[in-house]
Amino acid sequence: MAAVTNAYTTASAVGIREDLTDNIYRVDVEDTPFMSNVGSNKATNTLHEWQTRALANVHTSNAVPEGDEVSRSASTANVRRNNVCQISRKDATVSGTLETVDKAGRDSEMALQMADRTIELRKDMEAILISNQAFSNSSTRNLRGFEAWIRTNTDRGPGSGTAGADPADPAGTPGTTATDANALRSFTETLFLNTLQKVYTAGGNVSMALMGPGQKRTASGFAGRSASQVTVGKNEIRQAAGLYDSDFGVVKLVPHRYVRSSGRTVLLIDPENVKVSYLRKMVRFPLAKIGDAETRVILSEYTLEMCNERAHGVIADLS
Repeated sequence: MAAVTNAYTTASAVGIREDLTDNIYRVDVEDTPFMSNVGSNKATNTLHEWQTRALANVHTSNAVPEGDEVSRSASTANVRRNNVCQISRKDATVSGTLETVDKAGRDSEMALQMADRTIELRKDMEAILISNQAFSNSSTRNLRGFEAWIRTNTDRGPGSGTAGADPADPAGTPGTTATDANALRSFTETLFLNTLQKVYTAGGNVSMALMGPGQKRTASGFAGRSASQVTVGKNEIRQAAGLYDSDFGVVKLVPHRYVRSSGRTVLLIDPENVKVSYLRKMVRFPLAKIGDAETRVILSEYTLEMCNERAHGVIADLS
C-alpha cells in the first residue's frame, strides 16, 4: 500500500518530544557475602592488634596420688597478632552544568555517581578481604587477606612440580602467602568433609563455605543429597543445595563471584572468629573545587581481624 499523498509524518516533523523513561537499569554484582556475615570491630591505629591463646591438649593420664606435692606448671603466654589497615577509595567528578540540567531517572548526577562508587568500593573490599594478599606496611599499606592467614586446617594440592603450601606463621614472617600448586584437582565431598573435620578437631565451628560458581554446582551434587527427601511441585525442579548438614554442623554453601582465580579455593568460615575492623568506615568528603566541576571522594580504612585462624579452613588448588 502506498502512503497518503503529502501526509505529514514523524519522519519530517519537527518538535516531537523524546520518549525517554524515567528509569535507569543496571545489572551488576552488589552482594558481599563475607562482609555481610562476619562481625565488625573498631581499629584505633593503622596497625591493628589482638591476642590469641590456646588450651593444652587433653591429658588422659591426668591422675595424681593422694597428698602429692604440686609440681608447678609454667603459664602459657598469649600470642600477639596484627594486621595493617588498608585504604581503599573511589571518587566521582561532575560538572556544574550536568548537575543543573534536567535529567531523566535521577535528580542529582553526583548522588547517583556516589551511590555507584559506594557499591564498587564494597565490592573491592570484599575481594581484598578474602584474597591471598600479603601483608605490607609500606607507604601503601596492604592488609593480609583471609587466604594468607589459614595454615592449620588446609587441604592443598600435591602438584606435579610445585605443591601447594600453607603460609608461614604471620607472627614471624608477616609477608608470606599461601603457595599455589601447579596442578589442580576436582572438588570432592571427601575433601570437604576431611577439612570440616580438621576445623572441628581444632575447635572451630564452620557455618559458611564460600566457593566459586563452578564449585557450588559441584557441591550441589554431593552424594549426601541422595538420602534427602524434598517435596516439590510438578512444575518445579530443585537441583541446588544451599545447606549441607554435616557430621560437624550445618554449613551454608554460598556461591561467591570474587573467590580467587575463578574459584580455585573454597573457604570454610566460622563467622564468630573473624571480623572486619575499621579505622575509618565509608568516609565521604568533597575535594577542593577546581573550575566548574565538583569532585567527591568515598574511602574506607579497614583491615581483617583474624581472631583465630584455627577456627577456619581452606580447600585449595581446585579445578
